[in-house]
Amino acid sequence: MSESITLDETDIQILEILQENCKLNFTQIGNELGIAESTIRYRIERLEKRRIITGYVALINPRKIGLNITAIMMIKVNPQRNKEISPELAKFKELRHLFRATGQYDMISVVNARDIRHLNDVMSEIKQIEGVHELIVEIATELVKVDPKFSLR
Repeated sequence: MSESITLDETDIQILEILQENCKLNFTQIGNELGIAESTIRYRIERLEKRRIITGYVALINPRKIGLNITAIMMIKVNPQRNKEISPELAKFKELRHLFRATGQYDMISVVNARDIRHLNDVMSEIKQIEGVHELIVEIATELVKVDPKFSLR
C-alpha cells in the first residue's frame, strides 16, 4: 500500500481547481490563487512526480459514443491464479474499472458495452479464462451518480 502524503493548503487549492477544470493553464490557476505562475508550475510538477496527480482526462458520456450498456461484473476466481487472472482481465477495454475485492467475489468491474450482444461476447471471453469460476453480471438501469472528484478537506 502506498503511504498518505500530507498536502498543504496551496496544494489542496491547486488540486481542487484542477478537479473542476484541468484545462486551466498555470497562469490562470496562479491568478485565481494570487500566486506566481512559476510557483504553480513547480507545485503541479511536484504533485505529478509524487503521483498525487496521475493524469488528466475528459469525462465522456459513454451512451453518446455508442456504449449503451453499463453493467457491474462480479467474478470468482481460483485464489492460486488471482494474480495471473487480474492482468488478463485488465486487457479488456470494456472493463472500465477493475477491483480486487473482499467478500463473496474476488474481482468486481464496471463494464461498458455497445449492446447486449457485445456484453455477452465479453462475458463469454472472460468465462474462457482458466481459473474464472463464476461470473455474475448486473445491468445498470440508471446512472445516479458519477463523481471523479475527491474531497480534499
